[in-house]
Amino acid sequence: MTTLLQFSVEGVSCAITVGKTVFVERMVRITTKSENSSRIAGEINLHGRTVPVYQIRTLLGFPERKPRLSDVLIVTKTGDDCVALWVDETSGISPDTTPPLKDISAGSDEPVLQSVTVTAEGLVIIWDLAGFLKNSNPEQFRSALHTRRFIPSEDTGEVSRVTKILAERAQRLSQPAARSRGIEQIEVLKFRLAYQQYAIGMKYVREVVLTGGITPVPGTPEYISGICAIRGEIISLVDLRALFSISGRGLTDLNRVIVVTDGTMTFGILADYITGITMISASMPVAPTPVTPTGAIPYLLGVVDGIVVLDGTALLSDPRMLIDETSA
Repeated sequence: MTTLLQFSVEGVSCAITVGKTVFVERMVRITTKSENSSRIAGEINLHGRTVPVYQIRTLLGFPERKPRLSDVLIVTKTGDDCVALWVDETSGISPDTTPPLKDISAGSDEPVLQSVTVTAEGLVIIWDLAGFLKNSNPEQFRSALHTRRFIPSEDTGEVSRVTKILAERAQRLSQPAARSRGIEQIEVLKFRLAYQQYAIGMKYVREVVLTGGITPVPGTPEYISGICAIRGEIISLVDLRALFSISGRGLTDLNRVIVVTDGTMTFGILADYITGITMISASMPVAPTPVTPTGAIPYLLGVVDGIVVLDGTALLSDPRMLIDETSA
């Protein structure tokens, strides 16, 4: 089954296939483009490699604007080429269960764009990214999406601060990547919980969904928030704040459910929001650091750049994560 990385642009939900995704990065400073193409917003230096940046909002027919600190770059491949997609935010991953639908241009006088379809819920799925980047028709999308929004002007002082931060991020991103032949890399999903970043291997992540109705189950441990139905399946929901005994949890919404599975056990992890997908070295330091909650140590795979990487096998092999939904 195809897995989709979902993101949004000006309130429009979009998705590309995760299989083509390299990683997700916070916005950095974009330099002037060298290619003579109106579709390319500029370029970034990715560990010494020049990568073109496409501002997806303009390809969808929205007005061009300056980068914001909250914007995201999805670095992905189109064939042998590497590109960066400039979007507003990423919202998680999910399996594609949608049957083939009409193309976004169906019923119009414009040529049908085989690279893009739209679900009944309005999700714009970009199947052929290379074709979309080369042949997208902004006017057609603007008409099809039936939406235009006013983009407020930014304060000059704020623009200066943003420019400085984006330049600092770009400098870090341009540094050579640490590479060593024989060192295994693993793909992880990063998420934030109570002001701390965590990650778990993508091979354990089935999908990420918004929190729906949660049914409390009497007599369960504090770290079990309850059960909920996802795609007709009843799963338990684990609150890592309680499981890890995180003190001073702070304000948190826990509005995302990361559904994890090993094929035998399946449950959901509550998270504040998803911060991206990236590759890390499998040979990471395993010793706990000051950012590691004491309760997380039994499930600790390692700590990288302040990110607590969880051991999916340890979590999914713990029978305490599963409850009897028939008692609800």
